[in-house]
Amino acid sequence: MRERTAETTAQIKRDTKAMAEGIREGWSRDKALDVNSATESDLRAVQGMTPKMAERIVSHRPYAKTSELVDRHALTKAEYDQVADRLTVKR
Repeated sequence: MRERTAETTAQIKRDTKAMAEGIREGWSRDKALDVNSATESDLRAVQGMTPKMAERIVSHRPYAKTSELVDRHALTKAEYDQVADRLTVKR
């Protein structure tokens, strides 16, 4: 009985985590993310963003405009084109 309870609890935890990640992805899908305040984890959640891209964005902060991501070599032009519509710089 205890083993079944432990297995069920573990499954509920996995399902809850997956659901929370899905909700977070859904919220960020339609909103532009501020590259100056977003965490590396937030940036990784952006569709088309790789962990290396997120790491470079964070390491080159702050930005006055999103085009500086390319100008300051945080992203290549091709990488920028993949994610540009999902990024912003808030003032």
